[in-house]
Amino acid sequence: MKTTPFWWEEAEPAHGERQFNTNTCSILIVGAGYSGLSAAITLAEAGVKDVFVIDSQRIGEGASSRNGGQIGNGAKFSLAEATRRFGAKRAAEILEDYDRSMDFMLERASTLKDPFDLNMCGSVAGAHSRKDLEGLVAYRNGLPAEKQKRVEIIPKTDMHRVLKTDIYRGAMVSHHTGSIHPAKYVRALANRARELGVRIFTGYRYQGVSTNAGRYHALVEDVTSRNTITISSDKVLIGANGYVGPEIPWLRKRTIPIQSYMIATEQLPLEQMEELIPGNRVVGDTKHILYYFRRSPDGTRILFGGRAKFRTSTAEESAVGLRDFMLHTFPSLERAKITHSWFGNVCFAYDFCSHVGRMPDGTYYTSCCNGGGISMMTYLGHRSAEMLLGVPGHDRGVVNSHFPRLYFYNGHPWFLPMVGTYYRFLDRVARWRD
Repeated sequence: MKTTPFWWEEAEPAHGERQFNTNTCSILIVGAGYSGLSAAITLAEAGVKDVFVIDSQRIGEGASSRNGGQIGNGAKFSLAEATRRFGAKRAAEILEDYDRSMDFMLERASTLKDPFDLNMCGSVAGAHSRKDLEGLVAYRNGLPAEKQKRVEIIPKTDMHRVLKTDIYRGAMVSHHTGSIHPAKYVRALANRARELGVRIFTGYRYQGVSTNAGRYHALVEDVTSRNTITISSDKVLIGANGYVGPEIPWLRKRTIPIQSYMIATEQLPLEQMEELIPGNRVVGDTKHILYYFRRSPDGTRILFGGRAKFRTSTAEESAVGLRDFMLHTFPSLERAKITHSWFGNVCFAYDFCSHVGRMPDGTYYTSCCNGGGISMMTYLGHRSAEMLLGVPGHDRGVVNSHFPRLYFYNGHPWFLPMVGTYYRFLDRVARWRD
């Protein structure tokens, strides 16, 4: 079993440039993942010259090449919940941002020259309890008439038509979602950015910023030599998401990095895969400790993910728990070998909302995918670029929305084991009540 992502078999992250021939740029972007690269593309398309992107790892080596490759655009809260937090106007705009994210991602994808296995196959949301199924029905009924046509409710008696498992009380099928190869996608974004003149540097860790004469001076450390250099820029954008370090305390106190784990099976007969997950749809469920899974782009493997541990764990340890989850879902996979096990950081906010804004030191940020970041982070990279450009009307929705922090929290989520235990209890109670 390999402890590197399955996606790296075809698209292992590559290094960018390793030497600076100038220490001056117009805009410095920290983070070569979906949001940072998307922001760079928007800036370059708007005519901004000398855009630099830096990353301490290889291009997209963080969550952008480690996630499940499932694309959609749903918020984790209702309009009523958002209204209580943000007020009616801002809440409506935030939900509009979520609705817009998928369409924007597909628009951006159409400009990419490299293939990334886009498959608009649809998705299945399994209902963990009867109450959850009622919630899915209510969600569908609350959609505008034209959007209801893209969503189908599946009763438990008909579940095997969309998923060969008996663990759910029904499901909701969305026909306007799908999947990609995440590592190929981030590679395609990087190639598009470079085509537009963006320079991407890897192996450089951002260490903080100072200001002088209206310009920002970012201290950057070469992770190999430990030498530091100063990059001077007009503006700085932080797009590190679940990999923000202590050098950015304001953002670190507002974000919760959580390890999410995945496994991949060996290649299996195509007929068996089509029986288990017809139509090659992607799958998630309504549990607090959710499962998310799909078939590989060629349709022959199961890629299964979830929160196997709420403490720091190795890929070997997490593979045991994920395999148990997989067999709970599909007992017929008992003999399937696990070929890959890996993990990466997702990033949550306390209000489960994505955020774009400006920190007290004057630098900008894009943060918090909340476990569903491919389309949203692509879109928020664009929205953050609009903010940097001063595009009229950019101050709406998630841009400059209130970003809460938890007091006595320093960026180390010590409380996650307790939260995990509580969520597992809630999932058990939900089934007991059934």
